[in-house]
Amino acid sequence: MKRPLCRFILVTTLFSAAFAQAAVWHEEHSWDSEWEGKYADWIRNSFNEEIFVSGRYKGLPTDCSDAVYAARVIFAYENKLPYVIRDSSGGENRISNRMSRFDSISDPLQRARKFIAYVADMTSTKTMPSDTFPVAINRKNVHAGTVWSRPSRRENNFFRRIVRGNSTDPGHAEIVKKVSDTGVLTLMGSTVPKAVRQLHTTTSLVYMPDGSSTGLRNWMQPDYYNRAKAELPGYSLEQFNSIGGEGNNRSLRRWNNEVQRRLALREETHDESIVRQVDDVCGLVNDRVDIILESEAKRRQLGGCMDRDDYESYSTPSRDKRIKETITLLMQTLGVSDVRSLDRYFARCPDIRIAPGRKMSLSDFASRLMSGQVSSNPNHGFDARWGLGSSLKFCRKY
Repeated sequence: MKRPLCRFILVTTLFSAAFAQAAVWHEEHSWDSEWEGKYADWIRNSFNEEIFVSGRYKGLPTDCSDAVYAARVIFAYENKLPYVIRDSSGGENRISNRMSRFDSISDPLQRARKFIAYVADMTSTKTMPSDTFPVAINRKNVHAGTVWSRPSRRENNFFRRIVRGNSTDPGHAEIVKKVSDTGVLTLMGSTVPKAVRQLHTTTSLVYMPDGSSTGLRNWMQPDYYNRAKAELPGYSLEQFNSIGGEGNNRSLRRWNNEVQRRLALREETHDESIVRQVDDVCGLVNDRVDIILESEAKRRQLGGCMDRDDYESYSTPSRDKRIKETITLLMQTLGVSDVRSLDRYFARCPDIRIAPGRKMSLSDFASRLMSGQVSSNPNHGFDARWGLGSSLKFCRKY
């Protein structure tokens, strides 16, 4: 009788072990206001630029939305919290930590890393509105961990699509890293093309929320999906209709000033504002260096025109627009109309090392960008991308 009993115990043990692994991880806690506060603390103190280039999550490639989603997954995994988002394939299905598709991976960390990669493949800036919700602008609702995003949008006007040379307005997403006592938001994020990279930081908010799928947003907790959005804590549409002016009087500068005022514990001085904005321009241009080098390497490798996927990965229209808008806001702060009036302020930024052995001053780049000499087109040569020459190559734009 002992042998059948031993077999029964063995089978039961194996079954229990298999069942125990039938999830990416098993939650031991539930999301609530206390855990949201801990998430904010973790973003502020532990989520840093190096997270995907060193440590436990080294080697995970990201684009902008990947980094934002990954932050939430990592915190949920490390604290045994549930992770639930909508399944972008449609219906009411959910992607969650209870999925069994990674059961063949025995190591818990490797299983979590595969799950992070899977979430990245299934999400984008277009899915962000389904997994987050817009909030009222105050320090209770806008904090470290809040998402700043806009989905990519297709240009519906056929004529404009032809003139502009592309059919979409690229989306973007970043995480609020911190809110200063002057109400300034520090944002952290990745970019395209998808790659293993350091994350970047900036305080540059260069677009107004436009419709309820954009703007400053907080994550949906698992039980929120079954509730009306109006019932969610902090839910508000004020970003879209009562901040920055009304109708045609809305402006980016008014929107920025109002958001900062609502979040501030004290007023930012004029000098603080100038230094911050100059540092933003400096950082944004330095962040541009690697993508242009990668683009040039890809262009030379192809020896011809880029296809749609490569074009969208290596073109920089939204990045260049952000730099231009940040410069414009700085000029408005200083009350000047000539970009060369910024030269003495830009001197605090070391020359940009655009390639090995080649440098360019921030003042020179800003002047060329604002005069339309800088190309965002990845089919154009390296010099054209920095406004140092022109390109006559005719390739299709997307």
